[in-house]
Amino acid sequence: MSEKASYTKEKLKRQRTGTYFLEAAKTIIIAEGVESVSVRRVADAAGYSYPTLYNYFKDLNELLWETRQYMIREMTMEMPQKMDFAVEDKEGIKKVFKTYIEYYLENPNIFKFFYFHHLIDPGKKPEKANEEPDFGAMWNEVFKCFVSSGKLRERDVEAAAKTLIYAIHGMLTLSFSGNGDLGEEGNLFRDLNMIIDYIL
Repeated sequence: MSEKASYTKEKLKRQRTGTYFLEAAKTIIIAEGVESVSVRRVADAAGYSYPTLYNYFKDLNELLWETRQYMIREMTMEMPQKMDFAVEDKEGIKKVFKTYIEYYLENPNIFKFFYFHHLIDPGKKPEKANEEPDFGAMWNEVFKCFVSSGKLRERDVEAAAKTLIYAIHGMLTLSFSGNGDLGEEGNLFRDLNMIIDYIL
């Protein structure tokens, strides 16, 4: 085996083992919440000793940071599969963001992990740089019917998308905390529709 082939095989093996740890951490987070994650539990669930985990992640913070990035990438691939409809008007936009809300209602521990658990950026690894989701491209695709019809300027797509996302995150926070009337699912969608009607 050539030196290059040997290096490639070792790199693939390392990536595969690293993914086992990420999957184990993800499973614990979804089922029990991030508070239940520890290096030992993740290593045990992945089928390795905990010292082995430190060959891949320098500490629990880096493990959780990489797990969050891994889960975000998965979510951005999963969401389009749930949207088996064309976004051609305001009702289509409402369906898109309703699907987004439903994802977190089904996975409250993911929402709490993404937005309530403080992590420190360990520094972007070069090999991970090209794995970042292109949110700009996604929003341009979602809102393109409004841009083409002249109802929304292309330069305003990001602002419209972020306004909706930030509003939804606030609504979900109120829903999960039991404050106000957003604990009822129907009221979440009522307010979502009201906000979209106002923006668009």
